[in-house]
Amino acid sequence: MKSRASATALKSATRRAPQPSTTTPRGFVSICPPAQRVNVADVTDFRRTRGDFVFSVFMVGIALFFLAFFFTQTGWEDRKLPANMARYWMDQFGVSSPEGRLGRLGRILKQGWVAPLICLCILVPAALWNLRGAWRAQVWRARFRQPTALRHELTQWARALEYVGWFVAYTALVPVLGYLVATLILGTALPWRLGYRGARWMGICLAASFTIVLIFRTGLQIRTPVNIWLYDQLPQGMETFMQVWF
Repeated sequence: MKSRASATALKSATRRAPQPSTTTPRGFVSICPPAQRVNVADVTDFRRTRGDFVFSVFMVGIALFFLAFFFTQTGWEDRKLPANMARYWMDQFGVSSPEGRLGRLGRILKQGWVAPLICLCILVPAALWNLRGAWRAQVWRARFRQPTALRHELTQWARALEYVGWFVAYTALVPVLGYLVATLILGTALPWRLGYRGARWMGICLAASFTIVLIFRTGLQIRTPVNIWLYDQLPQGMETFMQVWF
């Protein structure tokens, strides 16, 4: 009887014992899924989403834009080619014997229009082929009454322009406050915007930003604007020190 009573008491105590909490603490909450093992099949898996058609149209527009300005901006009008290209290639591959001195192929390949031509020969067909697949996926979605609204995708792309503004502001602050102060401001303000807040995170961001300054400005001596407004307000000795090292 005693053993049964003790077993019952142990079970009840076990049920009433507080269980460890599985909820995450309040504060920073990431919208990214937890880290998992990467499957190669998932990396190479390609799916066309609702925003794919707009992106494909945009890529075709860029490709056609480059193609339209190719003939006037790459030196195509001043190209230097042999008079008889068919005979030239036959001479290059030894099909026929050249008459006189044979021009080197490298002289043609070094001309400024060759590399853009190669890129356009790949970019334009690839963009058009991708647009074909995106249009077929768009028609399939409309046929089976699947959602084709693009507002969410376009909103996400527009939100990314915010970070372009961050770096534009950073480049504008460097001539005013200097590389050191501007880097410290960006290195703390941007993580704060992303949700990394609190004294611990701010300390990490400040240390990382200062390390970046020590590596690139103090160590590698990257070039920064000469006339910095904040440094000009300092005494002569301090001004020279900050301009040389920070």
